[in-house]
Parts: sequence; structure tokens; C-alpha cells
Amino acid sequence: MKKYSIALLCIMLYLCQFSVALGTKDIAYTEEVSDDIQEDYGFSEGTVTWIVPGKAGGGSDLAIRCYSEAMMKLLGISNFVVNCDTNTEAHSLIAHAKPDGSYLMLATAALNIQFITYHATVNPKTDLTLIAAMQDNGFAALCAPVKAPYNTFDEMVQYAKEHPGKLKAGFPEAGNNSFQFALIEKETGAVFSKADCPSEADRLVHLASRFIDLGFVTLQNAIKYERDGKLKVIATMAGDGKRIIDYERALPDNYKTMQEQGYKGCFWNVQHYVYGPAGMDAVLVDKINRTLKVLYDDETCRNKIASLGQIPEWHDIAESLIIRDAEYDAEVAIAKFLDFIP
Repeated sequence: MKKYSIALLCIMLYLCQFSVALGTKDIAYTEEVSDDIQEDYGFSEGTVTWIVPGKAGGGSDLAIRCYSEAMMKLLGISNFVVNCDTNTEAHSLIAHAKPDGSYLMLATAALNIQFITYHATVNPKTDLTLIAAMQDNGFAALCAPVKAPYNTFDEMVQYAKEHPGKLKAGFPEAGNNSFQFALIEKETGAVFSKADCPSEADRLVHLASRFIDLGFVTLQNAIKYERDGKLKVIATMAGDGKRIIDYERALPDNYKTMQEQGYKGCFWNVQHYVYGPAGMDAVLVDKINRTLKVLYDDETCRNKIASLGQIPEWHDIAESLIIRDAEYDAEVAIAKFLDFIP
């Protein structure tokens, strides 16, 4: 299995285009990095591969491309971005890659959730190496078709309670979005039916065509698609206590968080984590962790992450483990609510 997965990764790399600056403008980065840092960034010699748990255009993909570009421009590190069709595929690829710092993945709650719910066998605590907790996922926008019979989150909740199962929510079989909708059901009493939408690209298309009635997308995509008349935003979901006005003052009231709209239990803490394969040397992990802080410290890189609706952060290894384990425990609680585990 290990040889097969590595061979598959090599084939994917061969077929992928070099994508450090794909879809981006040439930006002059502000941070000056000393020669010592550039020479001791912790990665193996040669090209670093970022594995994306999803198709191009999703939140993880866009964030990885920010780091990919910054790695090249700040540190001179040649790197590829490789998209996988599913989270499970990406998680398996990184688990079976060489533990030498040449393969990285930026993962969110789907990694934990798929293991917790028995949809995947990759254990984030034993099969991977946590390198750093990075940005907070920020504000996920809950969107509906333009002609949906509700315009606010409260109106949607009332409609879903009056018509149990009629509203079709689009999300992956076992991922972050599936647990966000489960939390909404748990806290509001709404009942949704499910449509399989494994990627954000799928959800954007299906919201515009009215194939689904609800779907979470990144704040950046929500603003663009609402402006183009392809969907409408009824709320955002973020970590406990976060307010949209603190991060983006120009947005109208329909972008307020569910907590801000009166649903105090509707919050969801999600961090982005940089992982490598299990078996990485501790000194190597520490070097890469500190190198990621160089990317975080750069104002241009932080601004690009923030433009996605995410909240730039960097944490050392000890803090990262605490944050990851707390999030994992919260996801176990929702899994029990859904009867995935006793």
C-alpha cells in the first residue's frame, strides 16, 4: 500500500503543472529573510510538495497557494501544489510520503472527522506529524440560492423546522461541513436532508443551479458569488465569540455570525494545521515550524490569508498540539450526537 501510494503521488506530480504563482499577481513581499534562515529552513533538498485535500478553488487550496508563493518569494523554496479530488486521498498520500520534510499538507477538521467517524483509516495523532497550527478558518459563509424562500438565518431555521427534511444541505459524507450542519440541527431543532458535495466548487455550482438549498463556502467566494447574483448569504459561522465586524467592517448584516444573530450555541472552532508524515525527526519538525512563522510574520502573506476570510495565526508545536486536541474532542462530541460512535 505504501509503495502504491507513493507511486500514485509521483504520477500526480508529473501530471500537475508547477503552480507556485498560479492565478496570482507578482507581489513584492515585505519581509527580508537572513541567509541563515534561508539555509536552515528545515526542508529536504529539492522541491517541496504541498498536498491539497480538495479540488482547486476551495479554502485549503487558496490558503496553500498563499504559503506556496510566499515560500518561493521569501525563502527561494521551489514547491509544487498538488490537488486531490477528495480529502481521503490527500490524507492517505501524506501518510505514506517520505518523512523528510519534502511533503506537507494543510488540513482542517475533515482529517479528524473522517477518522473519528470511521470513514478513513488515517489517524491524525499516530499516522501523521503535526508541524504547526496555523490560521483560524475564520468565517464560513452559509449560503442559499437567490430565490430561496428565506433571507435570514432565523427565517431559514423556522422554515426547516416547519418542513423537516425539505431543505437539502450540500456537504461531504464526513467532513467539517457535515459537522457544522449537525451542530445547527442540534442547537436549533432544524432538520436537513443531505446532498453529497465533496468540494466547495461543487457547492458553488449547485447553489447557483438550486440543486441544493444550503451550503458553506469561503467568505471570499461568498462575497464574489453574491455580488454576481449567483447566491445569497444568510449567516456566517466562526469560532466562539468572533464577530464579523471585527475582521470585515464593510459587510452587511446578513454576514453576521450565527452567534451575532442570536444563536449562541452555533459556533465552530476550526484551525488549519500543517502536517507531515509520521516519523519525522523532532529537530526537523521544529525547524519547519519556525520557518512557517517567517511566512506568518510577513505582512503580505498575512493579508492574503485574511482576504480569504481566515484569521492569520501561527503557533509553536506545544500550542499546536493543545489546539488540535481540543478541537478533536469537540468533534468527538458531535460524532456522538450523530451516533457515529457510542
